Amino acid sequence: MKIELLQPVYVSEENAIQSFKAFADSVFGDLDAVYDISIQNKRFLVSFNGDDAEICSNLLYKEFGKPILKKETETETDYRGFIQKIEPDKLTVNIGYDVSISTPSLEVFGIGNAGQVASRFGMIPYLPVTVRILESGEAAFTKEQADLWWSWKKTSTDRIFVNGATRSQVKAALQKKGHGRDVYGVEKLGLTECVIICKEKTDGPGIVSSVGRILPSQMGVLIGMKK
Repeated sequence: MKIELLQPVYVSEENAIQSFKAFADSVFGDLDAVYDISIQNKRFLVSFNGDDAEICSNLLYKEFGKPILKKETETETDYRGFIQKIEPDKLTVNIGYDVSISTPSLEVFGIGNAGQVASRFGMIPYLPVTVRILESGEAAFTKEQADLWWSWKKTSTDRIFVNGATRSQVKAALQKKGHGRDVYGVEKLGLTECVIICKEKTDGPGIVSSVGRILPSQMGVLIGMKK
């Protein structure tokens, strides 16, 4: 059995495979399956042998998503994806193929064009999201996705999205720069995507300026409104 995962590979292949193996070994330890991992077209290909191969593949799909072909998509249906590109007039999200979210579909986030909305909510390339395919063939963020961003925005804490580093790497960088006491923690969003939750009096952009020097990753800041 061989499967392809939606999770994009945009860090070095060596680091990506190492991170994947750390996850897989922790999850598959008690299952009857042997796996082999490779990377093709910036995605993981995983081969399984063993009685629990199907269980393992379903676990990986649940964790990292399954790429969808354009001919398989249905309108008014939700799909997992990763932001690919942010432009002034649209966002591009990959769900297996690229779909566009134009500025009019982002009105739920307030005034401004697509680039301004993305900046205001800390959106960066490779951030995992959920989208709905519209009748027009374009996409929009799901209500659940929009509600999640707004729930973060309406708090008194900043959130820093970090793409291109594992949770342990981000935590180590925070500790090295003496910011362990400035944050509540680091939550995993994907294999190499996570979010730093700042404390109320912590300045998110200041953390980015500090740890960005030793953590060469893409970062976006969502600044809480109630600060």
